[in-house]
Amino acid sequence: MSTSQADPDLTTALLKALEIEDDHVLRVRGEEAARPSYLLRELPVPPATGALRGVAQGGAAASSAQVATAPPAVACPHCGHENAADARFCKECGADLRGAHARAEALRSQPTAERRAATARVTLVSINEDGKDGQHIRLEFADTIVGRGGDVRFPTDTFLSPKHARVTTDGDRVFLEDLYSLNGTYVKLREEVKLTPGDTFLMGRQVLRFERFEHEIAPRARSSDGTRYMGSPPPGGLYKLLQIGIGGIVQNVHCLPEAGAVIGREKGDVIFPRDKFMSSRHAQVFPREDGHYYLVDLQSSNGTWVKIWERKQLGPGDFIFLGQQLFRVEFD
Repeated sequence: MSTSQADPDLTTALLKALEIEDDHVLRVRGEEAARPSYLLRELPVPPATGALRGVAQGGAAASSAQVATAPPAVACPHCGHENAADARFCKECGADLRGAHARAEALRSQPTAERRAATARVTLVSINEDGKDGQHIRLEFADTIVGRGGDVRFPTDTFLSPKHARVTTDGDRVFLEDLYSLNGTYVKLREEVKLTPGDTFLMGRQVLRFERFEHEIAPRARSSDGTRYMGSPPPGGLYKLLQIGIGGIVQNVHCLPEAGAVIGREKGDVIFPRDKFMSSRHAQVFPREDGHYYLVDLQSSNGTWVKIWERKQLGPGDFIFLGQQLFRVEFD
């Protein structure tokens, strides 16, 4: 398959297909489907998987996929530049690529003859910049690696790790697994999900992380000489939302009331009034009787996207987001 060139400086890397404002939705094959309006670049997530990439504005389409047939280009470990498979030194910075070649060799796929055929007929449908269906990528094997250097390659998408995610078939079931990628793998939220401290989710152009306070908030009422302290009252809850900014900076901390919070652009407990890609009431974090907090999308236009930490079963019509690539999952 041919490969289109992505914008090299990535300043206009946001897919036009995803760039919509509140109360506008994309119709995909007759049904309304929300589109994410962000691209990730250099935003931190919990240490286990490195960092997300932050929001870039613009309109470059995602690159087309290649089915692995030849050794992938070699990424320089120092500057990230993609070099020819036989390059000894980085064309951009001159770094020695011998170690990178060894790593690239380890990333190559197994020979086709040694691989099990897929047990379910699954297709990843890429969403083009105009919002229409793009490539239909049939998954032929039981295990398929997606990434810059996987079985299904997007070599110009530098937001993808070389081996970013794995799609696996097991009988008639299909699973998605993140392979400790730099920027993570996201699935569009369809129903409420239980939150665990460290969970990261995207809504509008906001990257938010759910965390528990390290210590119970119990401020001292008086100093040692009897003078009362003046300050804002404690929020009453044990959890917080961290707003993560470009470069790994925690831009803001929102204390969650014990009863939870509605997140949105105009209405709610945690609001982002300048984020035109966030719905007025976008999502809600709320507690249940089991003592856990849950996240639910409030029928927002652009949806709420949750980073997966474990192997996740996919269903027909699920949307997944990795690198600059947005896919819809179809079963034949």
